[in-house]
Amino acid sequence: MEQQKLVIIGNGMATSRLLDELLSRGASSYQITVFGEEPGGAYNRIQLSPLLAGETDRKSIQLKTTAWYKSHAITLHSGDAVVQIDRAQRRVISQNGRVCDYDQLILATGSRPASIEAANQSLPGIYDFRTEQDVEQIIAQSACSRDALVVGGGLLGLEAAHALAKKGLKVTLIHRGDWLMNRQLDPLAGELLRAELATRGIRFVLGDEISHFEGERVLQAAVLKSGTRLNAQLAVIATGITPNSTLARAAGLDCGRGLQVDDLLRSSDTAISALGECIEHRGRTFGLVAPIWEQARLLADRLVRGLATPYRDAPVPTKLKVSGINLFSAGEYLDAPDLDSLTFSDPHSGVYRKLLLRNNRLVGAVLYGDAQDGQWYFELMQRQADLSDLKPALLFGRPPCTDDNPSVPATLAIQEIAV
Repeated sequence: MEQQKLVIIGNGMATSRLLDELLSRGASSYQITVFGEEPGGAYNRIQLSPLLAGETDRKSIQLKTTAWYKSHAITLHSGDAVVQIDRAQRRVISQNGRVCDYDQLILATGSRPASIEAANQSLPGIYDFRTEQDVEQIIAQSACSRDALVVGGGLLGLEAAHALAKKGLKVTLIHRGDWLMNRQLDPLAGELLRAELATRGIRFVLGDEISHFEGERVLQAAVLKSGTRLNAQLAVIATGITPNSTLARAAGLDCGRGLQVDDLLRSSDTAISALGECIEHRGRTFGLVAPIWEQARLLADRLVRGLATPYRDAPVPTKLKVSGINLFSAGEYLDAPDLDSLTFSDPHSGVYRKLLLRNNRLVGAVLYGDAQDGQWYFELMQRQADLSDLKPALLFGRPPCTDDNPSVPATLAIQEIAV
């Protein structure tokens, strides 16, 4: 039987996982070719923050060496991005002029860093925080810098700020929200997080944004919209990600915020599928590992085994990867008129718990300082069971509650962001 030509555009974590899933199913019917924009094999973007902090090295974050692709009969064109998809001829054309035919095409082009509206961003010393090359440049610049700015008070920005503070820089984090992680935490938990990180040498400017950067030939300062001027020789923009659907749009595929796919992860062209951060499924985009792993599993099942199992998005908890900080957030996190809010706060020990219920069913949890019961709360959220009997003791966590209801398991793991 003649092999079908399977071409994958993108060589990040989503592709790495998809290749594992394909090979585990015995994808002998496919001749697989992978194009990657970055040089070398796939690596773990989740570990870029520890790499910046000096807590790990490049070898440790490698997922697949170039030798791995060869040993599995996969053709890898690294450092050679695809620049055109010819849907009529079913072929792709790369930056270096390679032409590759396909029977099935997979887009796993990931995401691009979200931009900010600030003038003079082309000054040397201003970096995104998305790739190994970004980290290398930030490390090199940090060696000759004293003052650093980090823009963005979400997961990525906090991890970058912590990493730079560990290197001994004077770090100021600028966040336009009124509290940190304002898409996962309520104001009280956000303030506890800010206070803890402040003890680690990070200064915070909240509710403000950068108007413009200053410098004659290199970065010297940033001026905020409030008029405050902050000295800086290094700035890291970490305000989130946006789906990288440029190639898909140019090919005439249906796109919204990302490349739109159906429940089988097919684009508007049935010969082209997609997964990961570049896609939009039922109005949602993705930046966490867990849903992308599920997409890889289902896509491999369809391509190799012919199984048409629809993808269904599921909620995923959030965890901050900063040592010594225990934080958990899942589901809804802000008070609302139709929600019952159960809270416990012990400022002296830095412990805060907030549970949100609708019709006696758990729909949200925010834990700070003691997050050991997060997995159990998340399981309760997924089960959507009536918690009327457990409600009086629910804030005390799993041990007392499961004495009365031992059938409730705690089996689900917290997922981390895929930077």
